[in-house]
Amino acid sequence: MSDSDDEQVHDQLPSVEEYKTHVDPGSRKIDPKRIMESIQPDEDDEDFIPDVDDDLILPPPDDMDEEEGAGGQGGAHYDYDGNPYEEDDGDYNSEEDDDYNSYNSDDDEQVIHDQLPTVEEIHAQRSPQKGPSCARKLGYCFMTLIFLCIVIIPPILLTMKDDYEQRKQEITEFLMTKTLAKGSQLDDPTSPQAKAVEFLATEKYDNSALSDEKLIERYTMTVWYYATNGPKWRYQMRFLSSEDTCGWFSWFRNQRSGQITKEGVICDTPEGAATPAIGLLDMPSNLLEGTIPSELQYLSNSLEQMHVEFNPGLEGELPQELQYLTKLWSLELQYCAITGILPDWLGTKLPLRRLGLSNNLLTGFIPPSLLQQTNLQILALDDNGLTGNIGDFGALIKMQYLYMEDNLIQGQLTNQMLANWTAMKEMDFSRNDISGSLPSDLFTKMNNLEILDLHGNDLAGPLPASIGDNNRIVFLALQDNKLTGEIPVAMSNMIDLQHLDLSRNEISGKIPMELGKLSFLRYLFLGSNSYDAQELPKELAQLTMLRELSIKKANLQGQLPAWIANFTELQLLDLDQNNFQGSIPPEMGDSLSSLDHLMLNRNALNGTIPASFAKLTDLNLLLLDHNELTGSADVVCSIPDLRLYVTDCEAGLFEEAAEIECSCCSTCCHAQNFACNMYDWNANLDPIWEYSYSRYTYDFDLNEKDSPMG
Repeated sequence: MSDSDDEQVHDQLPSVEEYKTHVDPGSRKIDPKRIMESIQPDEDDEDFIPDVDDDLILPPPDDMDEEEGAGGQGGAHYDYDGNPYEEDDGDYNSEEDDDYNSYNSDDDEQVIHDQLPTVEEIHAQRSPQKGPSCARKLGYCFMTLIFLCIVIIPPILLTMKDDYEQRKQEITEFLMTKTLAKGSQLDDPTSPQAKAVEFLATEKYDNSALSDEKLIERYTMTVWYYATNGPKWRYQMRFLSSEDTCGWFSWFRNQRSGQITKEGVICDTPEGAATPAIGLLDMPSNLLEGTIPSELQYLSNSLEQMHVEFNPGLEGELPQELQYLTKLWSLELQYCAITGILPDWLGTKLPLRRLGLSNNLLTGFIPPSLLQQTNLQILALDDNGLTGNIGDFGALIKMQYLYMEDNLIQGQLTNQMLANWTAMKEMDFSRNDISGSLPSDLFTKMNNLEILDLHGNDLAGPLPASIGDNNRIVFLALQDNKLTGEIPVAMSNMIDLQHLDLSRNEISGKIPMELGKLSFLRYLFLGSNSYDAQELPKELAQLTMLRELSIKKANLQGQLPAWIANFTELQLLDLDQNNFQGSIPPEMGDSLSSLDHLMLNRNALNGTIPASFAKLTDLNLLLLDHNELTGSADVVCSIPDLRLYVTDCEAGLFEEAAEIECSCCSTCCHAQNFACNMYDWNANLDPIWEYSYSRYTYDFDLNEKDSPMG
C-alpha cells in the first residue's frame, strides 16, 4: 500500500452525463470531479499551507470559527525514507588469485640452470595448485541450503506464525470482549471486519502498544476501508500505511484558489484528552462503493464532521448506529445512493448544524424532529422524493442555506413564516408543489437574502410591490408559475441583481424600460408572457454585461435594433416568436463573437443573412426559419461547430421555389409549413447550488405545446 498518492488533477464538479454512468437511470446524480490536485507538501516551502479549512461543498455556517472549520486537522506525517537496497558484491575465486600471486611472487629465488630443465622441474614450476572442483562447490552450497531449511528457517517461520496467531487471537478476543464485532463477522474471511483483523494482526506497525481507544479507532478505519472497497478508491490517502491512523490522509491543492487542504482522516485533540482523535472523515468524490459500516459509532467520542459526498457507489440506508455519534454536527452525503426514509434520530440525537443529503434516493415524510432542530444553519435535501409542508420549516430560525428543490413539498408561504428567517441567505424550493401568492414581506423581512429560487411551482397573483426593497438579491428565479400583473418598476432598485427569470407566467403590461438600470445583469429571461405590443426598450442597451438574453414570445415588434451589438459578452440570444421586421443588423455579426446560440426564428425578418455572420465562429445553434429571408444561407457554412442550422430552404407544398438556398442546413423548412421546427426551444437555466447557480450546460426543452400551431 503506497504511503502517498501520485500527483493528480481533480475537476470540481462532474457533468450530469458523467455522473449518470455511475448510478441507476432516473436518480439524476452528478459525479462531480472537483478541481483539486493531489500533492506531497514540502515543509520547507514558504508557500505551503500546513493547516487550513477544507474546501467544503456546502458553505460554512457563519458562526463556525476557523478552528471548527478546519475540522480539527492534526499535524501532517511525511515519509521520505528511501527503500533499502543491497550492494551487488562481486564473486571472485580467491583461491585461484592466491595461486596466481604465489606463482608470480617477487620473493621467489632466481635459479640458474646449467642445462635444460628436467620434465619434473617444468611440472613443478608450471603446474598450479588445484582448488576444489565445481562438483565439490555445488555440494557445499547444497549442504548449506539444507542446513538453512532444516535448522535455521523453520524456527523463524514458526516464531512468526506463532506471533501472528497470538496477535490475531488477542485482537479477536479484544473485539469480542468489548462487543465491537460479532463472531459470525470474524468467521467470514470476506467480511470487512475479518479483513480488518487480518490486517491488524499482520501489519508492521506495532499496534500492540496502542491504548484501547486508539486500537478501536484503527480497527474502525480499517473496517471503513474494506467496507467501501478501499483498494479501488481514486486516492488511497495513505490508508493502511505503517503509521498512526491520524496519518491516513493526503494533501490537495484547489486549482482555483490555490488553497492547500488535506482529506482523509483528520485528527484533533478533543478538550480534556491527552492524544489526538478523529474529528473529521473527509473523502468526497473518491469512488467509495458499498454501505456505511455501523462501526463508525465507535468514534462517538471525537467525530464531529463526516463529509463523503459525491460517491455514487455509496448506497443503502443510513445505519441507525450513527445516532450514537453525539458530537456529529456536520454530515454530508449528497450525490450518493442513500435509500430509505429520513430517520427521526437525525433531529433528536445529533447536534446537527449542517446536513447534506441532496441527490439521493430518499422518500417519505420529513420527520418533524429534524425541522425542529433550531441549530440547523444548512439543510440540503434537494433532488429526492420527500414530502412535507413548507409551513413546517418555519421553526428553523437560524437557517441560512435551505435547498429543497425537486421534491414533493406542498403548502403556502406566509408572512409569519418569513419573520423567522431573518438569517436566510439562499432559499431554493423550486420544482415542488407550493401554491398561493407571494407574501408581501418576502422581500422585506429576509434582509440577508441573496438567492431566491421558486420556479416550477403553482404560485399565482402579482409580484409584491415591495420587491425592490431588497437590494441584496443577486439571483431571482420565478419562471414556470402562474404569476399575473405587471412587472413592478421598483424592481429596478435591485441594483445587485445578476439573474432575473420571469418567463412562462401570465405577466401582462409592458417590459419596464427601468430594467435598463440593472447594470450587473448577466442573465435576463422575460419571455412567454402576455405582454402588450411594444418595441424592445432601448434602455436595455445599457445591460452590456449580459451573457444570456431571452425575450421570446413577448409581442415585440419593430426593427431588430442595432444596439444589440452592444452585448459583446452575449452567448445566447433568443428573440423567437415575436414580430420583428426589417433586415438583420450586420453589426450583430461584427460584435457578437461569443454567441453560441442565436434564435431569430418565427418573426418577419427580410433581406439576406449578413455576410458578417461568418465571424460568429462559436455558433452551435442558429434558427432563422419562418421569416422572409432570401438569397443564400451558406455564409455560415464554414463555422466548424454549427450543428443545428434551420432556414426556409424547403420547396413549397405546390413546388414553389425555396425562399433561401442552403447547402449545409441541418433542417429545411418552408414558411407555410407550420409543423416544421415548431418547438419551444426553451433554454432556461435550472440552476443548482452545487454549481453556484451558474450554467454548466445548455439543455433545450423542445416542448411543442406552446408553439403557435401546437
